[in-house]
Amino acid sequence: MTNRKQLLLPLILLLIPAALHAQAWSGILDPARAIDWTKAGVPGGIPSGSWTQSGATIAAGASTATIQTALNACGTNQYVLLGSGKFLITSLSIPSNCVLRGSGTLNTILNTIGTSGAAIALGTAGVPFNPASTTTNITSGATAGSTHIGVASASGISVGTYLEITELNDPSYVTIVTPNGICTWCSGTGDSGARARGQIVEVTNVSGSTITFFPALYSAYGVAPGTSPAQATHFAASAKFAGVENLQVYANGTGYGQTFSMNGCAYCWVKGVFNNYTDGDHVDIYWGFHDEIRDSYFSNAYLHVPGVSDSEIDLANKTSETLVENNIIERLHAGIMLEWGAAGNVIAYNYEIGNFDSGAINVILAFINFHGAHPQFNLFEGNIGNNITMDAFWGSGANNTTFRNNFRGTDTLASPETAGRNVVNWSSTTLVNQQMMGEQLAFPHTNVNSVGNVLGSADAATRASGAKYNSGASPFTSTIIPPATRNYDNFFSAVSVGYDTGSDTNGSSVANFQGGFWVGKASRSIFQHGNFDIASNSIIWNGSTTQTLPTSFYRSSKPSWFGSAPWPPIGPDVTGGNVDATTLQGHVYAIPAERCYNNTTRDATGIKLFDPTACYLGSTSSSAPAAPTGLTVTVH
Repeated sequence: MTNRKQLLLPLILLLIPAALHAQAWSGILDPARAIDWTKAGVPGGIPSGSWTQSGATIAAGASTATIQTALNACGTNQYVLLGSGKFLITSLSIPSNCVLRGSGTLNTILNTIGTSGAAIALGTAGVPFNPASTTTNITSGATAGSTHIGVASASGISVGTYLEITELNDPSYVTIVTPNGICTWCSGTGDSGARARGQIVEVTNVSGSTITFFPALYSAYGVAPGTSPAQATHFAASAKFAGVENLQVYANGTGYGQTFSMNGCAYCWVKGVFNNYTDGDHVDIYWGFHDEIRDSYFSNAYLHVPGVSDSEIDLANKTSETLVENNIIERLHAGIMLEWGAAGNVIAYNYEIGNFDSGAINVILAFINFHGAHPQFNLFEGNIGNNITMDAFWGSGANNTTFRNNFRGTDTLASPETAGRNVVNWSSTTLVNQQMMGEQLAFPHTNVNSVGNVLGSADAATRASGAKYNSGASPFTSTIIPPATRNYDNFFSAVSVGYDTGSDTNGSSVANFQGGFWVGKASRSIFQHGNFDIASNSIIWNGSTTQTLPTSFYRSSKPSWFGSAPWPPIGPDVTGGNVDATTLQGHVYAIPAERCYNNTTRDATGIKLFDPTACYLGSTSSSAPAAPTGLTVTVH
């Protein structure tokens, strides 16, 4: 543990001054609506490349107990290595400063047969703190940009612990009251949703009742009328620097809630994995801090209906500063979901195709979805997928930014369009034709920034058959807002803002919700700048704001894993792009995840034979063993 503390100090020193520097978005975004996104993910990158092996390589066929024993004995900054072959497992838990590593996604296969919980847990289940005994009122310092606060009691707070910073819901822009009911679970801590908005910070110093931390507060807490007292709830991470790498998980529909769980995990990661179907969610991150999901392939799901699980990657319960980057998402229900106060995260350069609901095949199922109050200050950059939907089902969100994405406005569905493990036929496809929008921003979402995006696709133009919304004064050209009536079928809108998610009327029902406040606030507060869309066939700029856009809002240079792919790959200033080149006028190149997807062959069941080392490092892997067959499951 001594070595880990020595490592954290320089990381902390790197993190704190960044808030003082000019951001890449300076001069474009309102500083009150954006934050420093440059340190999202594991600071300095995932460190396990230099770690050493713990014990002998575990041979194929080893039991769950054998693997768990090896994990429990894993030394600091070490990895447990699984050899090539198949392993029949129930559930595994990865401790701090340890990695579970396979010998390749096509070589090491974990065949999962558990009936509940997570197949692989990084951190423990449940709420990582007891609000009644670990919460203190904030007495001073809770202003935007602050890195220290005064508290009523510092008892139990120490360096290296975490604080969930919250305030009472501000009725001027935070709501858990919706046409579907009241989201009493949107805080995640048993307070009936009263504190939906907040963030997580790490304590770096305690001096009397003054607590110093990073990152800086994204906004003021407990200052606006009705929001006091702001509170700090302290907790210890259930795991730090725990990871999973370079293996395949094969799901069997036996009842897991999720394949990977990160609960109260700090600096944890899932890297280079092949998740071959999921029982519930692919990844759940609750109360996470500086976690990372990257370079992976999340394919298919047993469930394609709404419910407890949405077969997605889920960031919730104030998860902060997490990076979801360079992943492939194929045939899920939702793709990446943010809810219950997820804040300050970066979702970037991911590729999605084929999401669907088995009970509503023709409706677009969002690649990126907000589904519960109150996500804030999140960045979505460089993604290619069907749609981003900030929905109205369970509450509000604010100050979220989309930058240089290509949202296609439709999706390609392969047959069969049914739940369960199937042989997927990618030569038999249909295009989604309902709710064809690039960005669907429902009425409770305010202060959205939409900059440099490319909205639409050749498929959307074909499916819309010429019905494309293009009306209104700048910056609302190609953006539909109430009281205009949305068209549900075979109609493309680049951006929709201010409607109830499930309604395509003229907005009157939403206008009556809380006295008509929300519709106007949503449409008046959106900032759009430099978006290209297929309805106007033009780039729409906003006023006198500079038309020179930075390459990225969170990266200072092209990452090495981009290889030969152009940088930036998407935007109004990009020319010569090879994705729907005529329709999108050359503004989009394929991102690395899409290139990987397109260049990877499928097995006989329609699943890509995904090998991240072949996609992103230029190397090749050995041939894949066959999927598990003839297995006998005995439940103890």
